[in-house]
Amino acid sequence: MTRQKKKVTFKGVPTEKVIVQYKRSRLLSYALYSLAILFTLMSLSWYSVDALTPFTLLVCILTAAAACYIARGIGIYLMAKYLEILRNDCDPVKFEALYSRMEGNPEKPNAITFNICRALYYQGRFEEALARLQKMGRPKEKSVLYFQYYNLLACCYDELGDVEKLVMIKEKTGRQVMQMKDKDKYVGNGRQLQVILSQMLSQKEGRFQRSRELAEEILDGAAFTLARIQAACRLAELEYRCGAGKSAMEHAAYVIDDGGKTFYVGRAREIYKKCCGQDYVTEDEAFQKRLAEGEYREEKENA
Repeated sequence: MTRQKKKVTFKGVPTEKVIVQYKRSRLLSYALYSLAILFTLMSLSWYSVDALTPFTLLVCILTAAAACYIARGIGIYLMAKYLEILRNDCDPVKFEALYSRMEGNPEKPNAITFNICRALYYQGRFEEALARLQKMGRPKEKSVLYFQYYNLLACCYDELGDVEKLVMIKEKTGRQVMQMKDKDKYVGNGRQLQVILSQMLSQKEGRFQRSRELAEEILDGAAFTLARIQAACRLAELEYRCGAGKSAMEHAAYVIDDGGKTFYVGRAREIYKKCCGQDYVTEDEAFQKRLAEGEYREEKENA
């Protein structure tokens, strides 16, 4: 039996405590880099100027490079875990609070400012997210942020109903994808974005069955909880429009259960109620209701 990797989660951890953990991770990352540099200087000091040969110098340089590479890898791992606050915990409120403490230059394309824009979007603050995205400027075409940026930009325009801008993004990113080769690092991201844009546009055009098929494809390929929540909510809406009420209810219930503090939860509740005429009640909500009504207290007294 294959052992499943335990997911990193910050659910139930207060925001201030997460910020303290982040600061410690950052200090540890800097400490590892400092140790790598110190190790390099110490290794060079083992040789006198006369004893230092091209070979020993090369060994020192390679050792230093390896140490820095390892330190960088550990540092990336330590910092990357905080992305789980959004992509698996689905908590854009806590995510915004954390990343707002890190921001440097908001007008420069960078991962921190971009993550703040993501947090704003997933809270349903579409106009704010769009304004911040436009202010931070466009990442370079070979940047890891390039397709992510246009994906989020498209999501904002989609929610705000700007079809013309969606078409422009599809054409622009489509030309970039056409120029890329199969071995290019981010070509998969670009192709996935084209599917997402096709789904958005087909829905805007009223081609609900086609849009539903694309939404199902996106959901099947979604790697993180947040991506699945986003696709499932879109799919639930399209299934409702296509008359597939049962499937719409199932996908809406999934979004409500796992959607955290994203705006998709409220939208899914509306879809669920349209399908069956009543509100969806989560297990926790049902428990809290029974607790408030004194059901568990009565059971304890009878025991």
